[in-house]
Amino acid sequence: MIKTIGTAYRRDDFTMDAFLKYWLEVHAPISAQAPGLRGYVVSEVVRKLRGELTADAFVEQWFDDEEAFERAAQSPEVAAAWADVGNYAKLTGTFWVVKEHILIPPPLSGPGLLQQK
Repeated sequence: MIKTIGTAYRRDDFTMDAFLKYWLEVHAPISAQAPGLRGYVVSEVVRKLRGELTADAFVEQWFDDEEAFERAAQSPEVAAAWADVGNYAKLTGTFWVVKEHILIPPPLSGPGLLQQK
């Protein structure tokens, strides 16, 4: 499994509530169409504890491997998702491709927001 992690910054004309509402209700269904996407999590920053990096939210997306990620990145579905980002967020986020080393697995949280429809 491979994961991408990225920082997200709301546009200056969006409140935090409007930013998250747009992301969860409009952008997420577009982004979730990425072929081979195995997981998708948006984490709202509640407060910063320490360090230099600031962000309004983080996004995580899982793929089977780097090849699956690269195939998705070249797809029209991902192009559509990137085209929508500017509708609610700044285009200055930083993104990484990472490999997880799970020490304590997170608790199972049930179906995701997109799976409840």
